[in-house]
Amino acid sequence: MPLVASCAAAVMVSTLGVTIPAAASGAPTVTPDIEERDLTSVDEDGLEAPGARSASPATAQTTNQSTTNLPNLLRSPDALTALGTAPIGTFEKGSSVLRPLSLAETPDQDAEAEPGASDSAPGESESAPAPDEAESTESAAPDMSGGVKEKTEDGINIAAISDVLDVPDSRSSVVGVTFANSESVTIEVRTKSASGWSDWYHLEEDNPGDGTPGTEPFVVSSATDVQIRVLGDEAPEDTRLMVIDPKHSAADAKAVEDNAPVAPPSTGGAEPVGAQPAAAGTQPLAVQPTGASATAGSGFVPGSASVENSSVKKVAKPAIASRKSWGANESLRKGSPDYASKVKAAVVHHTAGSNSYSAGDVPGILRGIYSYHTKGRGWSDIGYNVLADKFGRLWEGRAGGLDRAVIGAHVAGYNTGTFGISVMGTYEKSAPPQETIDAVNHAIAWKLSANGVSVKDRATVGGRTINAVVGHRDLGSTSCPGAAFYSKMGQMRDAIGKMQSSGAVESGKTEAPKPEPKPKTAIESFYEGKEDLLGKPVTKEWDHAGGKVVTYEKGYITWSKKTGPQLIRGAIGSLYKNEAMRNKLGLATAAEKGGLKGGGAFQKFQNGSVHWSKATGAQATWGTLQKYWGSKGYENGHLGYPKSAPTCTDDRCEQLFEGARLVWANGYGVTEFSPHGNIEGSARDLNVPQAGSADEESAEPGSGPAGPGEGSAGPEADTEDGTDEDSAPAGPGEGSAAEETEAPAEETPRETEQPEETEAPAEETEQPEETEAPAEETQEPEETEAPAEETQQPEEPKKDEPKPEESKQEEPKKEEPKSPAQLEQEKRDAVLATARKHLGVPYRWGGSSPRSGWDCSGYVQYVYAQNGIKLPRTTSAQRNAGKVIKASEAKPGDLVWIPGHIGIISETKGQMYDAGSSRTNTSKRSYSWMLSRGAVFIRVVD
Repeated sequence: MPLVASCAAAVMVSTLGVTIPAAASGAPTVTPDIEERDLTSVDEDGLEAPGARSASPATAQTTNQSTTNLPNLLRSPDALTALGTAPIGTFEKGSSVLRPLSLAETPDQDAEAEPGASDSAPGESESAPAPDEAESTESAAPDMSGGVKEKTEDGINIAAISDVLDVPDSRSSVVGVTFANSESVTIEVRTKSASGWSDWYHLEEDNPGDGTPGTEPFVVSSATDVQIRVLGDEAPEDTRLMVIDPKHSAADAKAVEDNAPVAPPSTGGAEPVGAQPAAAGTQPLAVQPTGASATAGSGFVPGSASVENSSVKKVAKPAIASRKSWGANESLRKGSPDYASKVKAAVVHHTAGSNSYSAGDVPGILRGIYSYHTKGRGWSDIGYNVLADKFGRLWEGRAGGLDRAVIGAHVAGYNTGTFGISVMGTYEKSAPPQETIDAVNHAIAWKLSANGVSVKDRATVGGRTINAVVGHRDLGSTSCPGAAFYSKMGQMRDAIGKMQSSGAVESGKTEAPKPEPKPKTAIESFYEGKEDLLGKPVTKEWDHAGGKVVTYEKGYITWSKKTGPQLIRGAIGSLYKNEAMRNKLGLATAAEKGGLKGGGAFQKFQNGSVHWSKATGAQATWGTLQKYWGSKGYENGHLGYPKSAPTCTDDRCEQLFEGARLVWANGYGVTEFSPHGNIEGSARDLNVPQAGSADEESAEPGSGPAGPGEGSAGPEADTEDGTDEDSAPAGPGEGSAAEETEAPAEETPRETEQPEETEAPAEETEQPEETEAPAEETQEPEETEAPAEETQQPEEPKKDEPKPEESKQEEPKKEEPKSPAQLEQEKRDAVLATARKHLGVPYRWGGSSPRSGWDCSGYVQYVYAQNGIKLPRTTSAQRNAGKVIKASEAKPGDLVWIPGHIGIISETKGQMYDAGSSRTNTSKRSYSWMLSRGAVFIRVVD
């Protein structure tokens, strides 16, 4: 399992039993709300929440999606073992039962395990079910309607899951999990914002051997709800979930305002550090505390730095806001600070968690982490010496004096003699802003130069020789400070070296000539007059989606040459605050418009739209599902407003609307489910796109996830007579309105023997609502018996009976009419003959022609139309066009169906004719894989 970026504190030092007095009188104080809950069992309400059983990104990477034609797309949440695949984890010796990996484990970790570490929970291998028992459990009762199962969709056991918990959406909060004993489990968290639920995020366990075991703290921003789950056989004993609301303080805004972002220091001559007096209020290095408190457990050897670099020039101390400024309650920490003889190296971290916090949230986030470390984990103080926010501000972390060599708790085994600085946020995919990196560089340059250490030095720390500036990942099994941030380390060392070689003085001592005022940008001009509407700017202009964006206190202004300046605010602005949503939507292309159904509003973006209603809030739509929604009339149709954003993988997208849950699967189109999970295949659509709908043009052609030939049909989807069979409005997949009305009349040139059959599809194009009345179609004699023309011809001599000899010749046929069973068998044989005739026809999503290709429902519709049986266009409608029968009653010529796929049962037991995918095209093959998904058998031939 890939390591998740994390930098939770790793080791705590021993503390004295002395309590530090609270902050001085008059200092702003805020008491965070701390909610604790048991997390040792499955909360049924929590398990039923949308996406509660979704696979996490780490486990989904191991899913083998090439073993079947419909892998993990529209199936029930049965285990992957039913498909012969395995989720991520390890197998116990002598057993085929999977044990999920813990956060701290890797598959080859056994050889390097620490003494006393346990490979599995006690009794785990003995209590695991036998392989046969596990297999029968998974396949006995496949669930097609979203029923609750205590497993993820890729088969990993959910040992515990919380209910959906409210968090304040107006400020950031902190969550974490503590437990009595470490177990082989995986702990994950997800958050819900205006854009819907996030992916499950892996919370790394952090067990430094001191205090209470638990996970790293997780910062929640721009969210309304949070949920946590434990994966594995059994949750650890006394597992507790902590939700910390640090609250807002009246002093927070002032603290942010007073703590200006650190400006890059100007350079100038300065004396070597060795000639400088000690900083005010501190002791000289020669008389730093010694003895137990200075060296206990530190492994520090005085003078062990490779170079006592007297040529390093002093770098001015940057502005660092005090603990008092962010409201640290000094009564929470325990004991007295411990000190090393000097600082020999700096370690760079990131805190992990949300990057969507605002500047005003920062003091509260610091209080939340501090409360979790001290109240939840039982530590003496916050772990880092200094923290930096994404805006370039520095904040004092661990108490004891910024100018002294305070021993922190930021990296296991290397706390003594190091300076721990952490940037708030997660920086795996993108590095912190340059102003933040500049602030970190300045702080490190100052701290090392104050101790006579060059960035080029190497020092012995914890019995190991390390560089003077390292990332957390250099010292432990973690991805901290994030791949993107870590890639900047070389440039950071160079920048720190330049500061140390030239010296850095307080900026502002030498007045630089005032530059001429720059002309206003388009965003600055657009902002004029909107100061009260948007508040003050929070950021400078930053690049995004081919344009520029400025973040304000109450919204955004986006700009590009094509779109011009656009305002985003209110509920839509709150949704746009989410970084992932911003990246998906791009820039606004028009202003927000109201007047929609029920007082709703919407706004268009480069890659989709955002709709708002009082009942659903602001929700985004894009791609194939947006097109499908548009074909149903947008908010005016039976689907109503969206209630969540699309959740997509490479092969599947899902989105919840007021009227249905839409699921798109690669190669299988769009299927409608009820909002509660039950299949609503019989639902018909009486709504068509309404002219004048506020967003009737919001769908962007080709923006869906389908690949070439499997998305909206393009010019290549020609019928046999050269017309475009997919010219109906935006039909994404088999569930589209275009496909429901699409008629197989395009096959007229092939229907020379039965011309009367070409009328049946034509009727369907005019009456798509016939999908609700298939029973009437199969009862009409002229429809069901149309291909058997020879059975009607003997009646003609009956009208011309004057010739007795002719009458005699026809008598044997009159005396022996075919029984209903014979007629049914002939019709079944004819269906199978037609099905065999077209083996090898290419698969094409949205197609229904043997010349240009077809998908599964297009093939089925065509075969039965050739034999006088009209079927609707989509799989769900075809499933409801006949009678559901038992599997034991199924005959050749009947249909076998699961959501998103349908086939014709062949004359060979256990096999079917179907158009499965571009890999199989139209073929004869086993349908056993459909049985494991709860296949339904349908009879349309009688």
